Amino acid sequence: MNLLGHDIFEAYMLICLVAILLLGGTLHVMYLKMIESMVLRTEESDFNLGDLMRSMHISQGSNFNIMMILSWSLLFVALAFLYLLTPSIFPEWNYFKIPRVASLDWGFAIFGVAALIPGALISIFVPKVYSYYLIHKRLKAIAAATPVLLLGSIICSMHLGIIYPTSNPFFWNLGYMMLAAAAVLMILPISIGFLEAWRQ
Repeated sequence: MNLLGHDIFEAYMLICLVAILLLGGTLHVMYLKMIESMVLRTEESDFNLGDLMRSMHISQGSNFNIMMILSWSLLFVALAFLYLLTPSIFPEWNYFKIPRVASLDWGFAIFGVAALIPGALISIFVPKVYSYYLIHKRLKAIAAATPVLLLGSIICSMHLGIIYPTSNPFFWNLGYMMLAAAAVLMILPISIGFLEAWRQ
């Protein structure tokens, strides 16, 4: 059953992915507002938000920052490959609508680089966002699986692109689950930080 040419199930799954990312952004804003409110209740002198933000800064280490920058960059590639590599979901918006690129040996790579650009631009702000949270070593170790999951999702999507017009729901579902799991891991430090602040 299709809706405007889009498979309902897969379109719904895309909405769920977007909702996960929006949840992370919302919790981040609420976390900062919550911390600001806590300080306002205890601070008697003039309050400076800039000073608070600087005092909250926690260095997460270059390894973690690089890992999360890579993850946010790969997120957009994995998303584009899963939904736009074949015409199965968006018949009018997909990789094969650009025959000059699709016919090249390096077509997948060119498509991937194009999808990487918005992720790379967003990832510039990633270290600053995570610097407001106390992220324990165990959580960092768990988050290390994020780029692996995203690469796995990209590989599944590439397989679907290679075998097209044949389809394989198993690889699409596997690619989606890897992508969704990675998205959850990426907002996990924010979610935990928000819950810890909310309990106080």
